[in-house]
Amino acid sequence: MMRRLDYQERVLETLSHWLEALNEEREKAEKIAKLAEAQPELELPVPDFTEKVWERLREEGRLPASRKNIPFSPRRDGIGRPVPNAVLKIPTGGGKTWLAVNALSRIFGSYVGRNTGFVLWIVPNEAIYAQTLRRLRDRADPYRQALDAAAAGRVRILEKEDTLNKLDVEANLCVMVLMLQSANRQTKAVLRMFRDRGDVHGFTPPEGDERAHKELKERIPNLDTYDLADSPVAWPMVKASLGNALRIIRPVVVMDEGHKATSDLAYETLYGFNPRLVLELTATPKDVKPRGGRNPRPARFANVLAEVSGVELDREGMIKMPINLETRQEEDWRITLRKAVARLEGLRRAAEEYQANGGRYIRPIMLVQVERTGKEQMDAGFIHANDVKDWLLQAGLDEAEIAIKTAEQNDLNQPENQDLLSPLNRVRVIITKQALQEGWDCPFAYILCSLAANTNQSAMTQLVGRILRQPYAMKTGVAALDECWVVTHHASTAKVVQAVKKGLEQDGLGDLVLQVAQEDAASVSGVAWRIPRREKFANLKIFLPLVLHVGEDGARELDYDTDILSAIDWRDYDPAGVAERIPAAGTELETLVQRLRVTDGDDLIEREVVRRALSLARFDPAHAARMIGEIVPNAFQAREIVGRLLAALRARGLDGDKLGPLAEYIIDALYRALEKERLRRAEEVFRRKVESGEIRFRLRLDGRDWKMPDWVETTQPEEARQLVGSDGGPLERSLFAPQYEADFNKAEREVAVYLDGQEALKWWHRNVARKQYGLQGWRRGRIYPDFIFAMNGEGRPERIIVLETKGDQLEGNLDTEYKRKLLELLTEHFDWEEAIPAGMLEVAREQGRRVQCELVLMSEWKERLARLFGEVEA
Repeated sequence: MMRRLDYQERVLETLSHWLEALNEEREKAEKIAKLAEAQPELELPVPDFTEKVWERLREEGRLPASRKNIPFSPRRDGIGRPVPNAVLKIPTGGGKTWLAVNALSRIFGSYVGRNTGFVLWIVPNEAIYAQTLRRLRDRADPYRQALDAAAAGRVRILEKEDTLNKLDVEANLCVMVLMLQSANRQTKAVLRMFRDRGDVHGFTPPEGDERAHKELKERIPNLDTYDLADSPVAWPMVKASLGNALRIIRPVVVMDEGHKATSDLAYETLYGFNPRLVLELTATPKDVKPRGGRNPRPARFANVLAEVSGVELDREGMIKMPINLETRQEEDWRITLRKAVARLEGLRRAAEEYQANGGRYIRPIMLVQVERTGKEQMDAGFIHANDVKDWLLQAGLDEAEIAIKTAEQNDLNQPENQDLLSPLNRVRVIITKQALQEGWDCPFAYILCSLAANTNQSAMTQLVGRILRQPYAMKTGVAALDECWVVTHHASTAKVVQAVKKGLEQDGLGDLVLQVAQEDAASVSGVAWRIPRREKFANLKIFLPLVLHVGEDGARELDYDTDILSAIDWRDYDPAGVAERIPAAGTELETLVQRLRVTDGDDLIEREVVRRALSLARFDPAHAARMIGEIVPNAFQAREIVGRLLAALRARGLDGDKLGPLAEYIIDALYRALEKERLRRAEEVFRRKVESGEIRFRLRLDGRDWKMPDWVETTQPEEARQLVGSDGGPLERSLFAPQYEADFNKAEREVAVYLDGQEALKWWHRNVARKQYGLQGWRRGRIYPDFIFAMNGEGRPERIIVLETKGDQLEGNLDTEYKRKLLELLTEHFDWEEAIPAGMLEVAREQGRRVQCELVLMSEWKERLARLFGEVEA
């Protein structure tokens, strides 16, 4: 049996009071209706008993304080009768389904007046559908046991395709689980419900009973009938369909995730079933705004009867609190992932120790949010699901411990992965983009490692809710297993904290789901469309050199891993300097962590910054070697480096148990030292290959250059504000037209306007990062210049300038200096490729034409560009 919690008892008590009041007011309304029917001359209005009850509860102070100013919204069925409707606002993890099954016992016992009948249990998607159906069918499940207790064991669980018999409904509590789409369209599934079926029995009269069909149609006017206009039979014949059966039965409706079924069509379909009562459960009640025009609609407010706060869930041990937020600012996402894996390893040990001491089985799981998942996006320069999986495999996890859950790939659907709570399941890491938002539930999820927090903050916020549920809905007493972690890569701490707080406040620590667009047509803004070249440049062939690696297999684009990283020789690397920087044994190493808790105050979320210890149980050399494998890909060399480091540490008296508390610090220090050394050695490899001719920056015109496209994409609407010249007139020299202001930041707009006003300029183009022209150097990522422009060759060599701009605050940092050195090196070694294979494309070569790469700080761009255009002396 599931334990009953204080807030659940409070919600059920409020529900019981509502049902009792409904009975009283319904009885009064029925008496008035009978009198009005008997004496129509009195013109007695029949009150809406549901509204009277709601106002009564408001006067008694029984409605949630947060909704005290929200008016009641009456609901009516398909023939105009009032329908009691109530919303229970319960955060995900608060036991919505448990409350629903216990609410049904009270609804049938107090309001319906019997323990048999029909329940339409509506869910929003396939995942919740399968989960609900499985639990309600399992006689050992507490949810099913609650139904059995309410109906004395006479319970039938149905799907919409199952045979439906009136005798079954009269003798049992029939619960039909139905998935009702919230999309604003008439789905085939909905249409099939009103199709005549041979397995719906006893609800409509026999086919030849004209009077009975006529009376039934008059009593329930919204029943579907056959179109007999061209038939000699003039009376209506009611279809024996599931939809008609529901309209006759008048089911009690349980709407799970009620905020997902607020479209006009979903609303009309639901209340068109003529329900006798609708109970909605959601973490995020949704009010529908009024609409005017040709199809007016009044406002529909969520009638929230009771709500549960995050504080109540925390008190009952239902959620993991506090949330520990660690924002990592390293450029390399692998460092962030390594930190998160270390956290996961610590949780695994804590869980195993907890179970060994008599606790329940827990297998901590980490969610990893990536930027890209599709196969076609593997080389787009973003953090991809496959890259993360490859790194995790290298770090020591095996295939069975890693699952990818995306729109294209769902490893969680594999038979061995479907029950994540099973001790036989091995999944420890789930890689996703945002596909865990709906219907996914696993209380073993403890860590969210968001590698895409900076680029997709809303999805990160939505995924936070997936790590909050406490295993077995009970605290373990072990601090590590009663909290959760959010580890983010290269994102603003303040923005991440605000995003998490906002999500928790809005959604009651529950499902943070994307809202489904309801009725509005897609806005023109946000839809990509093509901008062509200007007519005068339409036939201009523009080629730029790529950084190529030339070997026995010919010329190809330079690959960092193959051509640079693998060519670094680590055999002579001495980590003695790293060993010297490791603190002495007994030193307590800590890191700053943001901790978020729910509170009773007005702010709801309390934030504090604490220091948390960094420690592993022991130092594992094999694990350390795997952690540096991304920098030193040769496993033997990596292991040798770790061995030399351990020898240096032993010489300082650090060995055995003394290394455990320092393990993560040692690995981090070694990684950072190797990362710095890798950059130095990679530059040596790159320059050596440039001098030898293995790496070339040359215009070849044989198909291996980068070709300027004939069009570019924008998501700006055509009527959006266009970028104009310094005189307020239209731009004249941009390669593509029109150019929209919103596609440029402030600094880019200034540069673009300046370029467009130069007489010596032939054309200019703003290069789109990660989509267009990129230059590979001795670091992993490419450089994507901000602008490309061509200068006239009147009296001087014609040049195409590749311009990379940087903010002044970045002057002197490693990234800026790297780009400056690479661009200078490439400019110095630019040339024309003389060996063009016969038959390849050739174009006229202007004498002396060059490609020149420039890096310019924003404080000096006008002066530097003026020199390029010869406006001031160089």
